[in-house]
Amino acid sequence: MAGYDSLILDHDGVLVSIVDSDTRIRTCCRRAGDAFRDVGVVPDAETIEKLAFSVSPDELHSLSDRFDATPERLWRCRDDLLAAVLKDAARNGEKAPYPDVEVLSRLDVPLGIASNNQHRIVSFVVEEHGLDDHFETIHAREPTLDSLDEKKPSPTYLRRAKADLGVSNPLYVGDKEKDVVAGKRAGIDVAFLRRDHNADRSLAVEPTHEVSSLEAVAPMVD
Repeated sequence: MAGYDSLILDHDGVLVSIVDSDTRIRTCCRRAGDAFRDVGVVPDAETIEKLAFSVSPDELHSLSDRFDATPERLWRCRDDLLAAVLKDAARNGEKAPYPDVEVLSRLDVPLGIASNNQHRIVSFVVEEHGLDDHFETIHAREPTLDSLDEKKPSPTYLRRAKADLGVSNPLYVGDKEKDVVAGKRAGIDVAFLRRDHNADRSLAVEPTHEVSSLEAVAPMVD
């Protein structure tokens, strides 16, 4: 192995489960009225379904014209909605740690998180499940349009996490191709973690390692 001196992990799909699409959409529809009250509209179900997942800049600008709201204001409402929905999911167990996360408590290296999710969501979820003491740093995005430029595959969060940890040779664990790309751009090795949601996913970019659990990652850094 490469003698990694630290571990940086993605959040959703690596540390905690992903809320299934139907549940996410259904809960977003139920909570949309509160989240979009400041904009003065209640989006229809089709619009909420779009906003519940990734939205392109063109789609966002089209929606902002339709609702007569600035893209920045609409995006903040969208992020507020997702924050409410995913915090609820953490409270009720729909967004819970994977069993193998327990292995992290046995590692004697610095740990950090680099996620495309909102910082307030990641911080809440790890605290809700008693994982916050494991991690020395969390880098994730703020609920602003500008933060979209920092999302992986940009190496921004990985580089910041590495700097915060004060390490020279971290290993990053991710579950998407963009994680592999971000790692390469940051000069950081990547372990691609396959779980049920991505077991059959093909990759156009080769990771440094492929693993099926965090248990398999532990010997690389311990």
